[in-house]
Amino acid sequence: MRASFVLSGVAAGIRRNATMTIALILNTAIALGFVGAAILANTEISRFRSTYEDKLNVQVYLCTNLAYNQQEADREVLQKEGKAAPTPTCTKNQKTTATQTDTISQMLSKDPHVASFYEITEQKALEIGQKQLPESAQYLKLGTFPASFSVKLKDIKSDYAAFAATYDQVPGVDKVNNQIATINALLSLIDSARWFSIVIALVVLAASVLLIGNTIQVAANQRRNETNIMRLVGASRWMTELPFMLEAVIAAAVGGTIAIGFVAVGKYVLLDEVLGSQTAKGVIPNLGSNDILLAGGAGLVVGVVLSALTAFATLRTYVRL
Repeated sequence: MRASFVLSGVAAGIRRNATMTIALILNTAIALGFVGAAILANTEISRFRSTYEDKLNVQVYLCTNLAYNQQEADREVLQKEGKAAPTPTCTKNQKTTATQTDTISQMLSKDPHVASFYEITEQKALEIGQKQLPESAQYLKLGTFPASFSVKLKDIKSDYAAFAATYDQVPGVDKVNNQIATINALLSLIDSARWFSIVIALVVLAASVLLIGNTIQVAANQRRNETNIMRLVGASRWMTELPFMLEAVIAAAVGGTIAIGFVAVGKYVLLDEVLGSQTAKGVIPNLGSNDILLAGGAGLVVGVVLSALTAFATLRTYVRL
């Protein structure tokens, strides 16, 4: 009997304050949508790091016929800016010689920073390029991509600077490239999106808390006569407060459910459409339905708990039932 009475009170309260309840649902849905987006972004960053951090290699690119011209152009730019310009390590119109390649290989084999390495010939580089760029494969030819050494350092974070400084000066080496710079740039972009989501979520959640408090106060004042009668016939304070708390919790639950849909749509647009080719190739880790449900579910729990606490604090602080 008590349960049916409480539920009828909840239904009556929602009907009386339908517009405020709808506003609360939409506000909560937006806030929890950003909460879920922040959680998904964090999941993506974690997977990205676990996928690539232990697999990142340093590329030591060897000279091509045109490498000397590029090095000279870079030197001129540095000299105009008044900066120190390194001596070219490539020879004009000449690739890295077999002797230079052997010398670089021997240096790598003795380098204490190097865990392992392997050589990528021009032919192998061409095959890799054709696989990665199938739409342009017919235009690629031998020499389009330089030969190189793919080097795995023992600790890429601490060893890379010293390694690059050494091999950038070795004759026959065009340049040393660190793949982690590209990865970190993408991670930085994802991290920025995460922090943006967190900030927006906090702002909208604050607005939701205020809206919940106002809704509870309005509803309680509208039904003050009912609650006074209930208290007179022996109802506890909890029994009179429970319908108002349930109204806030139900609104938050509905908003949280809608937020899961927002998160799913956002994930589909970004990872499946905008970055679809990269996720299809496995370059960018994709996220599945379980990830969306976990992120959205976490947001839903946050919303329900926050709404219940806000309703309770409002009733105990501002409303005397």
